[in-house]
Amino acid sequence: MATFLTADWHLGETRFDIMQRPCVDSAEHTQMLLQNHNAMVKSEDEVIFVGDACFAPESVPDIEKFNGRKTLIRGNHDRKIPDDVFSKYFERIIPEGEGIEMEYDGIPLWITHYPSRARKDRFNLVGHVHAVWKVQLNCLNVGVDVHSLRPMALEKVRFFYNAIQKFYDEDVWAAYNEQNSIFRGLRGRAGSYLDALPVPK
Repeated sequence: MATFLTADWHLGETRFDIMQRPCVDSAEHTQMLLQNHNAMVKSEDEVIFVGDACFAPESVPDIEKFNGRKTLIRGNHDRKIPDDVFSKYFERIIPEGEGIEMEYDGIPLWITHYPSRARKDRFNLVGHVHAVWKVQLNCLNVGVDVHSLRPMALEKVRFFYNAIQKFYDEDVWAAYNEQNSIFRGLRGRAGSYLDALPVPK
């Protein structure tokens, strides 16, 4: 049995110009994700879904077609769907803004949808940011947009962890360089998506 991580499917999505995914409609989009997922994941494998399963509530039943024993860590686009609907397709549902603590290959991990909810004491596996970035100093984006529109095997965490620690140079971390410092706080919206919108009870 293997463990996979994935995020930001957006089943039912229609904004492919924004998403930069090679699809013409929602049906093609779902089929592409389904083929990619089931080519890697077997029915007995564990899949930790790190948020934004569905963009459209009517697409929820499509989740059943995807292989694996699924856990959902809720993201912002999952707000429209109550737990009693998701529980037909996910064995476990983690509330939005929370996460899962685990250890793999000696690496302490924290898995949560929002990078802003990352922890300093663990290596963080996150979603939400789509293709904006794949790695940060203490985070790995597990979303499909930076993993060839496929889930990522948990065993790959060690590769990225080692690369971040030992091999990525100052050019990888250019956001921290002086030429970008004057723009901090001037570009982008202040706060996080979770702070900006109320979480439904």
